[in-house]
Amino acid sequence: MNRPWGFSLIELVVVMVIAAILAALAIPRFTDSESKATWFHEQVKAGVRYAQRQAVAQRRCVFVSVSAAQLQLFYGDAACGITATPLTQLTTGAPYVLDAPTGVVMSAANFSFNGLGQPSPGVTFNVGGKPVTVTTETGYVP
Repeated sequence: MNRPWGFSLIELVVVMVIAAILAALAIPRFTDSESKATWFHEQVKAGVRYAQRQAVAQRRCVFVSVSAAQLQLFYGDAACGITATPLTQLTTGAPYVLDAPTGVVMSAANFSFNGLGQPSPGVTFNVGGKPVTVTTETGYVP
């Protein structure tokens, strides 16, 4: 007796169920790092905007220090020189520090906002491969 070629309906359904389960488990792992990078990029932009707002509100220099894995905000002295005094978060009172998630790398940059909210130089740095641009005259961060 000749056996028919091909797969039965049950075999096809089982393979499709197994493939769907594997896809449901594997796909979020591939996109997780991308979503973390996007989220952190927005957090860094918000941190730079916060530094500018605090500089204007307090009429003093605020420094933004960006390293490969961290963003920190510091107050400046009367001559607009960087001090070791960290700028604090309004809600918690803790120093404003953003640590990059695993796999997200930033390019180093150091700049300040004066009491009028203008940045020392216009600067562009990368967060997870996406640029963060601080406009020269206004300090606007799009």
